[in-house]
Amino acid sequence: MQEIHKIAAIVIKDNSFLMVRKKGKDIWTNLGGKPEGNETEQEALLREIKEEINCGAKVIKKIGDFTAKAVFDDALVKISAYLVEIKGTPVITDDELKEVKFISKNYKQLGIKLPPSVEEQILPALIQNKLLDW
Repeated sequence: MQEIHKIAAIVIKDNSFLMVRKKGKDIWTNLGGKPEGNETEQEALLREIKEEINCGAKVIKKIGDFTAKAVFDDALVKISAYLVEIKGTPVITDDELKEVKFISKNYKQLGIKLPPSVEEQILPALIQNKLLDW
């Protein structure tokens, strides 16, 4: 099975975290994307944030690497997740994206769907590291 490497931005504000939704999809995903050329993970992340939501950003620290089945491809995805502080107000500037918003712990009651990698691995890591109080 093919493996995809994605760099994910974890932006936390007021005990919520930033997610994006692609056009035509009902699952919300992390902000970020794949490295291009010889980019480092952090360089790719900063570029993707600028391209997707037109914000500058500062990488705080790496949270970890997580592996799961990709939600939109027949592949495994390795997600390298970084805690990031964005500078500016998120505005969608990527034609593939439909929405961007902060998701709170009542997301299930609001009908928001997250990928298993986020629900089963990334959220527990954020809670364990006391980055979210859920």
